[in-house]
Amino acid sequence: MTIFKQLRDTDHQLLSHLENLELNTEEIHILVDTREQIIKTLIAACERNPRLKQSEEWRLAVQQTQHVTTKMHSKTEQLGLSLRKYRHGKKSLQQYQKFI
Repeated sequence: MTIFKQLRDTDHQLLSHLENLELNTEEIHILVDTREQIIKTLIAACERNPRLKQSEEWRLAVQQTQHVTTKMHSKTEQLGLSLRKYRHGKKSLQQYQKFI
């Protein structure tokens, strides 16, 4: 299996986890760590063979990295908004409980 295929497979798994309603944060953390190691390996390969950066696979890997980063940022924003709503609701509930 090529390193690019490993990256694509890891990205596919990561994106699948990000789409789930119930996030498995441990699994996402493992996949992000795995992805980081794959990227480090790719960068080292590019240092040994600069022409690799000219390849279609490299271009696709960069695009996929941008996509994964955007998706993770979006999910983080979404979770942050949900947390703010939850905290607001909890504060409101505490206010109502004062009158009970």
